[in-house]
Amino acid sequence: LDGGVSQSLGPIRIPGSLTVKNEATLTVTGTLWVSGPVFFSNKVVVRLDPAYGSNSGVILTDNTASVNNKVQFQGSGAEGSYVMLLSAKDDPSSIVLDVNNDSTGVIYYTSKGRIRLNNDAAAREVTGYGVTMNNGATVTYESGLASIYFTSGPGATFSIQNWREI
Repeated sequence: LDGGVSQSLGPIRIPGSLTVKNEATLTVTGTLWVSGPVFFSNKVVVRLDPAYGSNSGVILTDNTASVNNKVQFQGSGAEGSYVMLLSAKDDPSSIVLDVNNDSTGVIYYTSKGRIRLNNDAAAREVTGYGVTMNNGATVTYESGLASIYFTSGPGATFSIQNWREI
């Protein structure tokens, strides 16, 4: 998404990368699973659909994620609703979530990589194999974050198409 465009996505698996930039707005309507890198930059707004209510939603990448230049993450509008940006990349020696320049309002999580917050970046919560904070970066843990609920989205369902015993 680019240049002020607004789009709703989810639940969906994206087999490549996801790039949202230049004042675009992404409304998450269900879990986004991205196999490639994720890029958010330049005054982007990423928000949950209001149907999430007080539940929270996830953007998951199997790769790295980069958040730059005043990106705003917003819940559904209900108290206790948050966006989590999660990297599943297994690389404990590298930065897998890189957050810069006044980006705000999200939960960052990676158990197998490092997170870097720079230049007044602000987060609601950060969990990583390692965390580096520079130049005015802040993490503001809020009361109740330990008991938030994540959902795949309003009315979203997943079904098993086939299976076999191994």
